Amino acid sequence: MTHVLILGATGNLGTATARALTDHFPDVRLRLASSRPAGVAKLQAAFPAAQAVQADWYDPASLLKAVEGTDKVFIVTPDFVTDELQVTPNIINAIKRAGGTSQVIRFTAIPPGLTAHDLAPEFLATRCGANLHTLAKPLLDASRLPVTYINAACWIMFNLPWFVANDVKTKRQFIMPSVSDAPRLHLSELDIAAVAARIIADPAAEHVGQDYLITGTERLDYRQISALLSEVIGETVTYVDSDSTLREILGDYFEPVMTYYRHEVEAYKDVPVTDTVQQLTGR
Repeated sequence: MTHVLILGATGNLGTATARALTDHFPDVRLRLASSRPAGVAKLQAAFPAAQAVQADWYDPASLLKAVEGTDKVFIVTPDFVTDELQVTPNIINAIKRAGGTSQVIRFTAIPPGLTAHDLAPEFLATRCGANLHTLAKPLLDASRLPVTYINAACWIMFNLPWFVANDVKTKRQFIMPSVSDAPRLHLSELDIAAVAARIIADPAAEHVGQDYLITGTERLDYRQISALLSEVIGETVTYVDSDSTLREILGDYFEPVMTYYRHEVEAYKDVPVTDTVQQLTGR
């Protein structure tokens, strides 16, 4: 029986993966970690059959305790607040000390071939998106652990409602600054979770050593998304070039995110379309 630890279980992708495993692979035993007591309580309430534990990836002792007794570890780190140069070595050391880990699954969002050496210091300093992951991946590559990467080098769909839903609902306007616009590949967090659950449930040997690039199937810019929304709701949704809503939502994170966008719109434009989601999920 597979026993998996999900680090980052209270985040969007961690929770979605725990739900996909619970619904479709009930034989997988879940250990779900949060750094906060409130997060542990939330996870235990949402997943009563799982074991919710408190583990802080800045605290090696708590990490070791969380890893012990599991044979797979799924890692999802949040933007902005993660120091990958400290967190990733802590996780690697805990896994090595615990022993018995057959597979480490790491979520990334790196355009193929992009490395930290390609990024200007101002972009790395944002601690956002692939900037974090380009620091973590070389450490995992050098660790000699049995790693599988799930690399979603595209926009995850939960970004859209977070940024634009209220304006679409109340004003029928899609409000985002044009400097952040690009023909992007979009992928649902539920599809990412389905891929992660499939990989976790499968025998480790089927996926160890793989770096799976998963993407959406169609490039869409802001005006095309506005047109799709208009078609779906039967009312015109107009794209508005403004940073007002984004500035309000992001607060102190606005400037780092805008700095990140100036890099992201270029780095992601040539990401190839893949059918990896379809291959791994069988649908």
